[in-house]
Amino acid sequence: MSSEKARAYLRKKGFGSRIIEFDNPDVTVQSTATALDVEPDRICKGLAFKAKGGGGTVVLTSGNVHVDNHKFKDVMGYRPSMISAETVEEITGYMAGTINPFCLNDGVRLYLDLSIRKHLGETVFPGIGDTDSVVELTIDELEKLTDFECWIDVCR
Repeated sequence: MSSEKARAYLRKKGFGSRIIEFDNPDVTVQSTATALDVEPDRICKGLAFKAKGGGGTVVLTSGNVHVDNHKFKDVMGYRPSMISAETVEEITGYMAGTINPFCLNDGVRLYLDLSIRKHLGETVFPGIGDTDSVVELTIDELEKLTDFECWIDVCR
């Protein structure tokens, strides 16, 4: 299972005890927030886009935001096009609905959206590659544990 590589990575970095397991009947921001009893905006969602010239781009955002196509094009230099559910696992290493910022496949570039930074001083909950678990991290910890390119502003 693809979550094992993220779990092993988090354990190796000393964050294994911060992984939270729960029962999640469907993979949505709302169901995850309900299971954790937190605001949906503190759930991080990974969105996978086709990258210019091939490969993939993952943008990690807060749970209640949506990608703004114009902002995305202005920042990234191309129109956003989501990777299909049928090919997302092959490209990113994770199936649709479980894309997270840890241990992405080679050639996939990770960006953190500024929508997450509003939670400075709180914790956020990125997934770890399956439907029933997340890891609780501060923004500083998220930055240190991920191999992200930079912070971007592509959401509304």
